Amino acid sequence: MIPPLQLHVVTHTHWDREWYHVAQRFRQRLVALVDELLDAPPADDESFLLDGQAVLLDDYLAVRPERAGELSALLRDGRLEAGPWYVLPDELIPGGEALIRNLLLGRATVRRLRGEPPPVLYCPDSFGHPAALPDLARGFGCRVVILWRGYGGARWPAGDTVRWRGAGRAEVLLHHLPRAGYEFGSALPAGVDEARVRWERIHHELAPRAITGHALLLNGADHHARQRDHREAIAALASAASPDSVEHATLGEFARALSDAATTARLPLVEGELRDSYGYTWTLQGTLGTRASQKRDNAMLERSLVHDVEPWVALLDGAGSGAARASLRAAWRSLLLAHPHDTLCGTSIDAVADAFDATVASVAAQAAGLREDAGLALLGHDRERARRNRTDWRPAVLLRNPVARPRSGVAALTLVDTLASIAVGPGSANRQGSNRDAPPRIVDGIQRLDRATRVAFTESPRDYPAADQVLETRALGWVHAIGGYVIETRAPAFDALPHDVGPVRAGISWLDNGLVRVELSATGAIRLHDYRTGRIVEDAIDFEDHRDAGDLYTPAVRERLAGPRYTGCTVAHEGPLRGELSLEFERPISGGGATGGSIGLRLQLDAGVAALRVVVTGINVEHDHRLRMIVRTDVGRGAATIADAAFHPAARTPLVVSEDDARMERVVVTAPLHRWVSRYGPDRGVTLVSDGLAEYESLGDGGLAVTLVRAVGELSRHDLPERPGHAGWPSATPGAQCLGGYEATFAIALHDGDSPAQRDAVQQLADDVLLPITGETLRSNLSDSQCRGGIELRGAGLVFSAAAPAQQQGWIVLRCINRRAEAVSGSWTMGVMLEEARRARLDETPGDLLAIHAGMIEFVAAPMEIVTIVARVGGR
Repeated sequence: MIPPLQLHVVTHTHWDREWYHVAQRFRQRLVALVDELLDAPPADDESFLLDGQAVLLDDYLAVRPERAGELSALLRDGRLEAGPWYVLPDELIPGGEALIRNLLLGRATVRRLRGEPPPVLYCPDSFGHPAALPDLARGFGCRVVILWRGYGGARWPAGDTVRWRGAGRAEVLLHHLPRAGYEFGSALPAGVDEARVRWERIHHELAPRAITGHALLLNGADHHARQRDHREAIAALASAASPDSVEHATLGEFARALSDAATTARLPLVEGELRDSYGYTWTLQGTLGTRASQKRDNAMLERSLVHDVEPWVALLDGAGSGAARASLRAAWRSLLLAHPHDTLCGTSIDAVADAFDATVASVAAQAAGLREDAGLALLGHDRERARRNRTDWRPAVLLRNPVARPRSGVAALTLVDTLASIAVGPGSANRQGSNRDAPPRIVDGIQRLDRATRVAFTESPRDYPAADQVLETRALGWVHAIGGYVIETRAPAFDALPHDVGPVRAGISWLDNGLVRVELSATGAIRLHDYRTGRIVEDAIDFEDHRDAGDLYTPAVRERLAGPRYTGCTVAHEGPLRGELSLEFERPISGGGATGGSIGLRLQLDAGVAALRVVVTGINVEHDHRLRMIVRTDVGRGAATIADAAFHPAARTPLVVSEDDARMERVVVTAPLHRWVSRYGPDRGVTLVSDGLAEYESLGDGGLAVTLVRAVGELSRHDLPERPGHAGWPSATPGAQCLGGYEATFAIALHDGDSPAQRDAVQQLADDVLLPITGETLRSNLSDSQCRGGIELRGAGLVFSAAAPAQQQGWIVLRCINRRAEAVSGSWTMGVMLEEARRARLDETPGDLLAIHAGMIEFVAAPMEIVTIVARVGGR
């Protein structure tokens, strides 16, 4: 006898914060929705789910702060549920640390209002899910993940619940929504006859998949307020369902019932990332190239906050003052507001994209300010004294190493010389140019790149700024040794190249640094020669342009367009630290001979680096097309693909679906690109490092394609063979044609075949390319040379993830990933006094005590483990 189905009905709204309206317009509807809930609150045995995200609470209280007490009471009693996310994010584009910050902020927001998020990682509409999501869930005390897209159909187990093992080997229960997703239970009928008909449909869909005997029915839909007659409708459904059981539930209650039932159920096991729901529901994997430059901006800001802001704040006294920590949280909150999938995926109206750009500019300014303040505080720089005692200035170069290991190499420098003071205020016209300094000094050991004049401020908390006209020189210098996360001041002079590092040389059509040689033919073909392996790749870089008839969700690639035409090359830099060839291309407009914009390709070799850096700049003037950079390789057909992803790399293979499944939606062959993607043949490999573009394709010949521009002008179209039907509300999006400038930076390295050591080398290359040693002139320096800070991670196969102020004042959180399949001994060494260290969950819940020896925390990382440690800092 088949036991009765136990159906748990959760009333909810699915709330895209911005999409076909801007956030402010949707907020007006949200205020009305929550007002209604507060005016007629759910009964003691009822609840309403605010979509698993806490940002709705902030949005509501920004307009209705006087109702905070009522809102708090419902959250405290469980009659409203929100979180654990702050925003429901796209999960494939952000890095792992951004997903953690999202969950930390979501939990803190709910708890601030005396509520507790449900113990469920609720992901009702994300366009796919990373392999690390089970690790995230367990790290925040969630044993159940509920999701829809990216899973389901012929290639997955038939039931609605499975065990899902994460990349870090944590396991959760994955509960999968029906084909209609989170709106399957919307608008339930209150009439007896209608309820009976509706129940037959619900039972037919849910019962065959209910492997535990429990099923979830979400009563609501996009931006829907609570159904007016929901009590009567649920009662009618319960009557129609007998002897099956139908009851109103919270999301937390359903998760507990599912977990209890799963203890005796035989559940299939799935592993890896979830990016395939073809034939079940739309997967929508085509958004990775939409508004590509915005995804790049986000990646660069995430990298800045995680690698070049948080660690410096963590090294301050007490792991940062209250003001510094609050400002850091504010910067993250700003960036997270750009992470909902409709926003970060670019699948929104142009006004939303414009708001994204404003957010990016705001976060960039916040990050730069936090980094500057933390650096000067670490050095003990007295801003007030410096502002008032110009004659005591001793200009120095402030160097910083934003990785957790000692390094040497080429540093990117911004050197500043004061030309003249600038007076401001009444009578200032007669006081311009006083205190003119000597002409710019010659700095030993640098290679100049370019120069420009600008205005520089010297600021103090109790004074107006002092303004100067300065000459800014962008340059390169060799740094022999600098510790991990060390900041130091040095005299403005740099070291000669060590004897074992050859200088870079350049000619009219070639570059050579003794490790790699680049040669350019008369037609612009690029020949890449790696001396260490003896390998040569002809035509290493090319461009490919196709017509794209798609929309913001789905590419519809059509005929190939004429490729760009090579027009010439100049030697931009001859060495010895960097050689650069500057290539120019013109793009013809399809159907005519007129110029369709330009592409610049800067090929760079740096001393001591066995990789070719490629900087692409261009101007797009054409509509409805997809422009990609093609990287050809010599790894051959059948090459394996390993791509960077949240916490752990993902091994990806081509997906093949049936013709029936493809009629609903054709497979999108591109994939998410984080920092790098590698291709491996039997005895060789190649890696492409990217500074933030989010879409690549592994080509059948072993090469790689990266989307530079995907230009389309409609939010959603119904007439695409690739995805028949509207994926969103139709709206013209001329801004998504991405007219104007674009830019991206890559590095290409030829190397050995796949191995743990080679993967370590790839990670180090990505750090060196994307997080170089940097230096800038501190004109108002008052002290002798100093060296401060210090964070170093040691252990084979261990990868830095975070060093940041913990949620608890006076504590630091340190996180790394063991990317090896065996246990690894590791250690953290800090430049601050540590009084206590403990293992912790991802949410910083402390666990076992760890020993500290001479400032070093030692630990053992289990195979593939994400290791989080919280440490209490003492005085200096």
